[in-house]
Amino acid sequence: RFEQQSLATAPSSPSHQSQPQPAATIATMISSLPLLLTTLSLSAIPPLVHADSFDDLWSQYQQQTEAKKYESTVTRRERNLDHWDVPTAAAYLGLHPETLVPLPRYASESSSTDTAGGAGDSLTDNLTDEYIGHDAAVLFYAQWCKNCHAVAPSWDAIGTHVNAGSRSSNLVMALFDCEKSTKHMELCVAAGVTAYPTIMYVGSGEYHDTDVISKSVLGKDRSAGPFGATTLRRTVKFQGNWQYGDQLLDWVNIMKGLSSWHSVTESGPLRGLRNGLFRFITGGKYKGGRKGRNGSMKGKEGSLPVGVPPNFQAELRGMGSSAGSGSAAGPDTAVIEREVKALELKLDATTKEKELYEKTLTHSSVLLDGLLFQKDTDQHRDPFTILTNSDGWYKNATTLPPTAQSNDEHPSILRSCTLELSIDYCTRITTRQTSIYLVELAAIPESDPFPSLEEIEAKLMSDVTEQEPYCGLIESCIMADYESEECRPAKCPFENGAACQYVESCLNPSIQNEYGVALGLILEGEKVMDKDWSSVGVGNSLGSAAADSMAAGAADAGVGGWGIPAN
Repeated sequence: RFEQQSLATAPSSPSHQSQPQPAATIATMISSLPLLLTTLSLSAIPPLVHADSFDDLWSQYQQQTEAKKYESTVTRRERNLDHWDVPTAAAYLGLHPETLVPLPRYASESSSTDTAGGAGDSLTDNLTDEYIGHDAAVLFYAQWCKNCHAVAPSWDAIGTHVNAGSRSSNLVMALFDCEKSTKHMELCVAAGVTAYPTIMYVGSGEYHDTDVISKSVLGKDRSAGPFGATTLRRTVKFQGNWQYGDQLLDWVNIMKGLSSWHSVTESGPLRGLRNGLFRFITGGKYKGGRKGRNGSMKGKEGSLPVGVPPNFQAELRGMGSSAGSGSAAGPDTAVIEREVKALELKLDATTKEKELYEKTLTHSSVLLDGLLFQKDTDQHRDPFTILTNSDGWYKNATTLPPTAQSNDEHPSILRSCTLELSIDYCTRITTRQTSIYLVELAAIPESDPFPSLEEIEAKLMSDVTEQEPYCGLIESCIMADYESEECRPAKCPFENGAACQYVESCLNPSIQNEYGVALGLILEGEKVMDKDWSSVGVGNSLGSAAADSMAAGAADAGVGGWGIPAN
C-alpha cells in the first residue's frame, strides 16, 4: 500500500529495412552534409539537461499523483484493504460521529446527554454501542512512521490471504492515518492509540486483555502489554512483535474466532439460556447482551460494504457512506455537508489568495513603472531626507507636517514605503550573494574541509556588507525599532544608484494611494494628492469614513506603522 510504483519503459526494437543501392547511398550522404555539419556543431555545445532528467520529472509526477490519492478523506478499498475516514472508523469502534465519545453499552446509560455527547435529541438518546455486523482489523499509522511502512507489506499480504472485504471472510482489514487531520488525531486518542503502529481488532463482543491480579499488581496498561490496554469495549490491541507476519496472522484468526463464538452465544438457544440463568442469579437485574441492529450479512457471495453500512444507526450516522457496496442507499448527508463546507472554505481561501496575488501584481507593476518612467526633472527627491527633515521616523508622526511641499510627503505613508522597499532591496542583495556563495561551496573538493555554519553566515554577511553597508545593518535596525542613528540616514544610504531610484518610487502617486488605503488614511477610490490634510488633526487622519468612527477629541495617533518609538 505504501510502495511507490515506477514506470517501466521498454526500448522499441529497430525496424528492419532493405539495404540501399551504392548510388543512392552517395546521393543521400551528399544531401545530408548540411544536417551532419549542424549536428557536429551542436555536439560541441555542452548538454544543459541530463539524459535522465525527463525520467526524474516523470517519477516526481507519479509520486505526486500517488500522494494525492492518499490525501483523500473518503473511504475507499484497494485490493483487500480499506482506507477509513473518521465517520467509518467511529461507526466500527462504537464512537459518536461528532463528539467521538464512546457510545454506552445499554440504552439506560444514554439518558445523560454527556455520555454519548449528544444534544438531547430523542432520536439519539437511546443509541448504544452496536456491532456493525462483521469484524474489522485496523492498522493505525502515521505517514512519517518508518515502522508503519515496514509492517504495511505484511498487513497487505494478510488481507489478501484472508480475503478481507468479502462476505465469506466476514472481516474488513483497514488502514487509518492518525495524523491526516485534527479530527483523525481526536479519533485515535479516543481509541487509545499511544504509539505507531497500533493494530486493533474490533469484534462482536467484549475482549478482556488482562486479568484482575495482573492489573492490581502491574497496573492496567502494563498488564495488557507494551501497547497498553484498550479503552473501547469491543476492541483489543495486538501486543506481539509486528515484525513477524505469522504472529499477526495467527492473532487475527484467534480474535476472529473469539468474535464468532461471542456472536453464537449472543443468538439462538445459548443466548436465551444464558440470559435466563443470569437474570435468575441477579434477581432480574441482568439486561442481557444486545445484538447489533444491523446483524450479519446474508449469504457468502459478494463484498462487504465500504464505509458505514447502509442504514446502520441511520438516525445518528445518516443513511451510510458505503461506496461500491452495491447498495441503493444514497451517500451520508452529513458527509456530503462536511465535504461541501470544506469545499466552500477552500474556495473562499482560494479567492482571498487570488485577490492577494492580484494586489501584489499591481503593486509590482506600479513599482516597475515608477522606476522605468520617472518624471522629466533633474531634481530628485530623497524619501530619507524628507523623513529626516520632518521627524517622520517617529511612530506618532501621522499627520502632514506644515513644512511639507505636497501631499505625497505624509510621514506614515513615506515611512512605511521607504522601510519596506529598503528591506526588499536588501533581501534581493542577500539572495544574490547567497546564490553566488552556494556555487563556491559546491566547487569545494570532498578532500577539503567544509566551512562550518558560523563561517558560512559570517562570509555571507561580509559579502552583503561589502556590496551594500546599509544592508548589513538593516536586520539589527528592525530588531531595535530603528532607534540607532545609523538606521535613519539623512540621505539614501545605498551604493547602487538604481536602489535609490527604487526607493524614490514611494513618491509615485499610485504607490502613495496603495499605502494610504492599506494604512487606513484614505478609502478605496480616494487619492492621497486630492486629500485636504489641513483639516485633519492628530489622531484623526484616517480618512473621511474612518474619522467619523473615532471619538471626537481623541489624542493618540490612529496610525502607527513602522518607525522608532514616539518622541
